[in-house]
Amino acid sequence: MRIFIVTFCLLSLSVVALAVPNAAILEKGKALYNGAGSCVACHMEDGKGQPSSVPPLTGSDWLDDPDRTIAIVLRGLAGPIKVNGKRYYSAMPPQLLFDDEKIAHIVTYVNNAWGNKGAEVSREQVAKARAELPVAVYTPEAILKAFPFDKRKGRSNGTFKPDFDDVLADVTVPVVYRTFMPGASPAAFAVALPGNQFYCWDAGECRLRYVWSKGGFIRGNQVHWSSNGKPVAQFNGIPYYRARSSLLKPEDYQYLAESGRRTPFYDTTEAVDFPILVEGMKESPKFKGYRLIRGYPEFRYQLGKHEFRELITMAEGRKGITRRFFMEPEAPITFRLTPDEAALVSTSAGVIQKDGSFKLTAKQAKEFHITINERNPLTPQPTGITK
Repeated sequence: MRIFIVTFCLLSLSVVALAVPNAAILEKGKALYNGAGSCVACHMEDGKGQPSSVPPLTGSDWLDDPDRTIAIVLRGLAGPIKVNGKRYYSAMPPQLLFDDEKIAHIVTYVNNAWGNKGAEVSREQVAKARAELPVAVYTPEAILKAFPFDKRKGRSNGTFKPDFDDVLADVTVPVVYRTFMPGASPAAFAVALPGNQFYCWDAGECRLRYVWSKGGFIRGNQVHWSSNGKPVAQFNGIPYYRARSSLLKPEDYQYLAESGRRTPFYDTTEAVDFPILVEGMKESPKFKGYRLIRGYPEFRYQLGKHEFRELITMAEGRKGITRRFFMEPEAPITFRLTPDEAALVSTSAGVIQKDGSFKLTAKQAKEFHITINERNPLTPQPTGITK
């Protein structure tokens, strides 16, 4: 009996040793996690997420079941969720750009980063899940029915009643959705501002994509998600300001709100044409996260050694938006806006040229703002739920 126990213990130790991922897998997973437009865009480099918006991965008790984690990564998760007993609202889009092996590397890295002690995930596990899981995006209720918590953990996790409906017609406080938005990379934000000004900001490429006002905010609930890569965030109307895009022509914007299109209106090609030019810098921008200031998201991104913060609020009179920029360390820059007949654009410093560009000295670039107003605004007519 003693020999059997010793042998069993040795075998158990060997299994544990084999379960520890090797350094190469963890490095690959880390690189994929931190890639442009990948997990880092929302969950952050330290895995701590964003307060009240994006749940943490560091110490998350949702990571106790690798099959549940794989299912969320493959199919997405939409709906109010409680993680470690705290509430979060931003949805998790399906990760459509990675094959089975890459997803296995990412999940393995997350399971073992920031002090987490989880299992290594194999390509075969992911392939099996991809073939067998239902195609619909999960809600917290559905994912926990398929992959339940231990009863002791289930008390503090799961779902909660949302604070607002997804049919927003008269916005009185900022609303931030992390979701798929057409005409952007898969790492996009849709933001509603008081006064019914709406915009799409692309974390994958660190840039404003478009602004609109008429027609209301996007539909952001689970019904309007898809695990097949088609952009299904819906809104009515045509944006009154559209940043230049290498893939979208002006006439394409009438199709932005359509769902079920064969060709997704994603645009992930413009990092080489970043609108902020710093003399001597050729690096692509890197998203560093965001924070909420009085409910308004301030986006943070790195360009070489320079850090930019961009806070977007309503313009005076609520007929447009104001983008406030903070740069450190300061340096001379050229900013390239996009001329648009439907918008009136002004800046706090520099002179905007016919092509939309303007130059700032190092002192001016330290802190400046750009205002984009709709040329022919309509008075918003509330027709639905308010917040």
